[in-house]
Amino acid sequence: MGYIILGIFSFILFFLFDVFNLKGMATFKRLCGLAGLISLGYSTYKLAFLGSRITIYPFVSQISILMSLLCLFLLIYSLFLELPFQKTYGGSEFHNRLVDTGTYALCRHPGVIWFFLFFIFLFLTTGSSWLLLAGILWTGLDVIYVILQEKCFFEKVFKEYTNYKKSTPMLIPNARSIKRCLNTINLVKRDKGEN
Repeated sequence: MGYIILGIFSFILFFLFDVFNLKGMATFKRLCGLAGLISLGYSTYKLAFLGSRITIYPFVSQISILMSLLCLFLLIYSLFLELPFQKTYGGSEFHNRLVDTGTYALCRHPGVIWFFLFFIFLFLTTGSSWLLLAGILWTGLDVIYVILQEKCFFEKVFKEYTNYKKSTPMLIPNARSIKRCLNTINLVKRDKGEN
């Protein structure tokens, strides 16, 4: 249970990351972001190997480990590769260029989708009941966190955010946003190939 609480604490650190980011306090921002990532990662690792286990068929477990790795890659891709890393996570000013292509054309918070799926598939890999509980609870906190981001930060920082909200679903993709995501990924690939 202590590791679940540690994971909850990491979302407080992520919120503080945004507060310090908005205030231009780069050192505190980086410390909160790093501490949040470490505490969430450590909690996840420990919960994967603790507590009671539910028996998972080996075939399901083998497929699930591949799917959990894919979801982890997508989570890293959406949060750390699609967004300009230095400006988003390292700079002293809040990054004010809205990214609305790639997975950010799919929905406004694609990281929440990958986060949830990562924990579902990791549970199906390990069978850890604590991990399943943590994944559901932490995903709920992640949803609350992105709602707070929208209300407290993004609408203040991104001039285009109101239009982005009208054109892109918050969490659950629709047919139009899936098509736009695929089109902008192709466009990004073509642009990189031409340069």
